[in-house]
Amino acid sequence: MAPTVARFIKIWLMMASRAAQSQLLTSWAGVLFLIGKIVRFLLFFVFLFAVLSSSKTLAGYSREQVIFFFLVFNLVDIMIQFFFRGVYQFRSLVISGNYDLDLLKPLPSFFRPLFGWTDILDFITLVPLWVYFLWFVFAHQFFITPLALILFFLLLVNSLILAFAFHLFVCGICVLTTEIDHLVWIYRDLTNMARFPTDIYQRGIQAVLTFTIPVVILITIPAKALLGLLSWQWVIFSFVISEVFLWVSLRFWKYALTHYSSASS
Repeated sequence: MAPTVARFIKIWLMMASRAAQSQLLTSWAGVLFLIGKIVRFLLFFVFLFAVLSSSKTLAGYSREQVIFFFLVFNLVDIMIQFFFRGVYQFRSLVISGNYDLDLLKPLPSFFRPLFGWTDILDFITLVPLWVYFLWFVFAHQFFITPLALILFFLLLVNSLILAFAFHLFVCGICVLTTEIDHLVWIYRDLTNMARFPTDIYQRGIQAVLTFTIPVVILITIPAKALLGLLSWQWVIFSFVISEVFLWVSLRFWKYALTHYSSASS
């Protein structure tokens, strides 16, 4: 098992290196894109301070805690984009028939659709964001216990597994219908609702964000774990939801592949 995983990581690193080399050939476009992401990030900070300048709290959370949720959202969101950006190029592989060649390779059938493209700019953004996040956590004493920190990272891994399951499900739909962009953007719109603590929404909306595209499990649950605001029932529920979504996505992916029409058919 370990040699197989190491082999997949080595292949992913090779593909990521080639993608980075391709991006560096258009350095100005990358620089402008990176500047745009930083400006958007800073403008939302300004928005947060403007909203919280008068009341100082939001749904019972202090200004610092709201900023903490925003930082966790950005960490999870950028990590998901960094690992699964290949989804955005999968439709062209299916339409062109190039995915036929990937099915012949000694790799999992979902490897290229999910991990086939890596944006080095996401990694460049992640490094300073992690540094600032850790500084912010310790500076405002959000670090409750070592157990809370361990639980936070476990739930962060759980979020990546859940994101893997969703993106795999979307790729399965693409195999059947050749449509993927709209579903991904719906997902991104829903995840943007977790920039703030999801407690601010009505119960019906919270239920949608928990059981349809589980944004609460992706972002809110890890944040609450580090703050020491999470019950053990929610911890167990989060892992169960991820396992169920993963099982359903793998089954659906296998079903979609049985109905895949290659370019030669």
